Amino acid sequence: MKHLYAILLIALCMIASTADVQAQRRNDRLNDEQATLLFNAKMKMMQEKLALTDKQTEQLIPIYKNYVTELDAIFKSKKFRRRHKPANADEACEIMTERLDVNARVIELQKKYIREFAKILNADQVMNIYRVESQIQREIRREKRRRSEARQPQACIHMCLPPSSTASETA
Repeated sequence: MKHLYAILLIALCMIASTADVQAQRRNDRLNDEQATLLFNAKMKMMQEKLALTDKQTEQLIPIYKNYVTELDAIFKSKKFRRRHKPANADEACEIMTERLDVNARVIELQKKYIREFAKILNADQVMNIYRVESQIQREIRREKRRRSEARQPQACIHMCLPPSSTASETA
């Protein structure tokens, strides 16, 4: 009976977590409120890490918002989203060429905006803005990964097992 109870709990956990993962995939896109909160958090981190004055921050917000919008458009392009495993070397070359094209578009965008940023920021801040932005993006990806791992069915299995089940009972 204990085994049946454990199996039922595991099955329920797996069903619930699978539904949660599927719902999360549908909701991966941020709504406007979440996007605003994320942007504000990024700006706060930029302000702290670059030691921006309030005036600099106020001037930087609209320019940085435009930059982020254009950057998002590049990364949302169909070519960048392609993630399947290539069937052959030619397909792998095509995928890598497309990714390099995306990288080139990002570099061109950064070149375009660095002059805009330089109108507001001092030399040290200009030298560090993309480094700080990369750090922020890494932190965001790390947090997303941490949250998605917490939703995996495997994490739920351990939580669903009754505390009395031991290796000797299952053997």
